[in-house]
Amino acid sequence: MVERVKIGFIGAGGIAEVHAKYYSQLKLVELTAVADIDIERAKSFAKMYGIPEENVFRDYEEMIDRIPLDGVSICTPHKYHTAPAIYALKKGVHVLVEKPMATSAVEALEMLRTATQYKRILMVGFQNRFSAEIVAARRFVESGLLGRFYYGETIEGRERRRAIPPRITFIDRELSGGGVLLDLGCYAIDNAMYILGYPEVIRVSGHIYTTLGKDKEAASVVGSWGSWDVNRFSVEDFAIGKIVLRGNAILWLKVAWAMHNDDLGRPFFLGLKGGLKLYPLEIYRDENGYMTTSKIVLPQKDVWVDKIGRFIEAIAKGLASPIDPREIVYEMVILDALYQSSSRDGEEVKVYIPDEVKPIINNSVIGLKKV
Repeated sequence: MVERVKIGFIGAGGIAEVHAKYYSQLKLVELTAVADIDIERAKSFAKMYGIPEENVFRDYEEMIDRIPLDGVSICTPHKYHTAPAIYALKKGVHVLVEKPMATSAVEALEMLRTATQYKRILMVGFQNRFSAEIVAARRFVESGLLGRFYYGETIEGRERRRAIPPRITFIDRELSGGGVLLDLGCYAIDNAMYILGYPEVIRVSGHIYTTLGKDKEAASVVGSWGSWDVNRFSVEDFAIGKIVLRGNAILWLKVAWAMHNDDLGRPFFLGLKGGLKLYPLEIYRDENGYMTTSKIVLPQKDVWVDKIGRFIEAIAKGLASPIDPREIVYEMVILDALYQSSSRDGEEVKVYIPDEVKPIINNSVIGLKKV
């Protein structure tokens, strides 16, 4: 086990500050260097978190080449996750990259292959994986709660009546690579696939919409996240998708940044033996001749403590990534297919699973053997 874990930052914006806050709570961690194309922002970040001035860079390659690092947090706009991740991995540096993993499955697969080749950790920062609710839901499904799964809805739209991110890096396609389907859809798909244990997706169909994103009146209304530049808005703010699993089980996806509604409903999963619903977690089944509903009492926890802490633990102890990157590549394949379908007016698109990902597929929840 290493005595100190030296961490660098690629990107010094708001999400990097969250990473730094939690790294700073770990005695094992030394915040060592930072790189950002906005050098003044990098300098301010370094001063805030005690990083030496000489370890501040505009170029991440120079930072990695000059400063010995054990790991990096990649906190750049979505479109700029892949290149720094691959560069760091090739230089022997472990990587924690913010979600989404990349803006395409091709990029994600290249990241996975690089991490495998150079034997380095590649962790995609889905803090939802450490949510007590999501962990408990997966455990109930693993225990056989559902029996054979046949239908579910995975949703991200809670408290999103008017919550389009105001930052250009989210709403300009040239910087973001996609809109709400990429930004929140990755969470919705990750939650569902993780809970269900990665069943095999056969085909998908999807539709994306720009509803309120180009509306000046909508942007002027006081909302939870403030206004945005409608002239720079070039992505979708609403998306739906149908995901067909082997055995004809259906997973329905709904995500929104903004809408004239308070939410899109609660995620739920139905099986022949039982069902569950999220937010809050409730279990539905028949017991002793009666229909029962159980509200699950969950522990209170800060998911970021595990997100950052588990990454550091893996580096220090030589463990595998706390989140298997193959799972996230699989989810990027699904997202890609949904975007492809939306560009064809919702035409069904077959999903082709890369060979590297096939070992994680487990069809037991839909009543089939592991492929």
